[in-house]
Amino acid sequence: MKLLNLRQFTLAVVLTAAARPSYGAFQIVLDPGHGGTDHGAVHSNIKEAELVLKVASKLKVLLEKNPDIQVLMTRVQDRNIALPDRVKFAESHKADLFVSIHANAASDERAKGVEFFFQNNLPPDEESLFLASQENQAVIAANKEAHDDELSKKGDVAAIIEDLHRQNRMMSSLRLTQTLTHTWENDALASQATIKQAPFYVISKTSMPAVLIEVGFLTNPREAKRLLSADYQNDLAQKIYNALVSYKEKVDNSEAKTLN
Repeated sequence: MKLLNLRQFTLAVVLTAAARPSYGAFQIVLDPGHGGTDHGAVHSNIKEAELVLKVASKLKVLLEKNPDIQVLMTRVQDRNIALPDRVKFAESHKADLFVSIHANAASDERAKGVEFFFQNNLPPDEESLFLASQENQAVIAANKEAHDDELSKKGDVAAIIEDLHRQNRMMSSLRLTQTLTHTWENDALASQATIKQAPFYVISKTSMPAVLIEVGFLTNPREAKRLLSADYQNDLAQKIYNALVSYKEKVDNSEAKTLN
């Protein structure tokens, strides 16, 4: 009988646990970015916080019609919620997916399109890193000391398990972002729908697969006009819904194969 080393054994345990189907409805947490006094990006008379709440609310209505999905929102009105509290909300409800919705801005008004962010181990590009730092700045300093102290208390096995869980989550997050991108293939802005990676707090600290969606650029005049349209907001919500349902089906099929 071949003996497994510690990391191989731990990987087998983690993958087995990850393959087990969760009982009950597939739980999705929607996170409309910013809120309250934090308006996010503001341009062309559009406040990011208000726009993404509208899109998230429309998406919630669609998801609620699906009997196999349970949906929750980190906020349902225009109010401040700290980034750690958004993460705690998802963790406390044992969410299967975390979807954070934002809108973009750039110094170049030609910038356009939808962007999907997930966190992985590759070094982020400079633009993505800057965008993430803008989102994270309120919590970076406050959490660094606590995080370092937590790491120092972990043993080797716990550290390996956490690392493998993180790798599994990142691969699931990548599959989710790829599914979202495929949903945009027939859209006029398909060439502008891109996958990026960056250390956004909310997708770095959640333990479940997570994605941050930038639905468009408020600084692009044509795109800003589209984003103000209720029909286009409905279209965004529908596309995200289709992708989430497609991702869930892939997860269900994968779990069924594992059990068989």
